[in-house]
Amino acid sequence: MTRPLWAPWRLEYIVQADELRGCVFCAEGAGELPEAESLLVHRDEHAAAILNKYPYSSGHLMAAPLRHVGALSELSV
Repeated sequence: MTRPLWAPWRLEYIVQADELRGCVFCAEGAGELPEAESLLVHRDEHAAAILNKYPYSSGHLMAAPLRHVGALSELSV
């Protein structure tokens, strides 16, 4: 059985997560966040690479599709 990873720096996000509106991945992918707040590394026509604001390790990078779908199987190239 794996042990949960405790990352106390994420508490800021956890406490206010219910107050957030919309999808942070969609906002980043659409370029809607101010440059000072954006963690966007790269965006193309299908996906975006985004740094994790509350990473488990240094340099944690996420790849997110630009289409908002419920399952990976709904994506196509």
